[in-house]
Amino acid sequence: MNPPDWNRHDKQGSLKKWIEMLNAEARRQFLHDGTHLEIFFLFNDEGLMNIAPIAGMEKEQIIEGLKNTLAEKNGYAYIHIVEARAKAMDSADEADSLLIIAETRDGFSNAWFHTVVMKNDEKLLMDAIEVDGSKLDGRFTGIFENA
Repeated sequence: MNPPDWNRHDKQGSLKKWIEMLNAEARRQFLHDGTHLEIFFLFNDEGLMNIAPIAGMEKEQIIEGLKNTLAEKNGYAYIHIVEARAKAMDSADEADSLLIIAETRDGFSNAWFHTVVMKNDEKLLMDAIEVDGSKLDGRFTGIFENA
């Protein structure tokens, strides 16, 4: 995996290249391993500043740590990769998903849901569905708004 170059004069464009690359890599890893580690990629104005795998922490601790790190280090954005059980926006149906969420301090907020489907004992992923972050509600949305 070769990380994209970061252009401090086009941070959002640079972040979108990272999102594209990480979506593809997360998908590849999930299909190979049948699972994916929960992980955050944190960015400042100069680019990637930290990669933080998450294990053994409560969700509220994760959120508090994320907000504190972004505030203390003048964070610009984060990308969060996690497996999740997601509810459909137009029904009560739920499905397991590989989820990638990205937010920036200048208002960009989107998520990509790769729905997990089973074929016998094999886990497969549907093509990603991109959702505008303003339509999402959850612990890991609005991180910059609520800081």
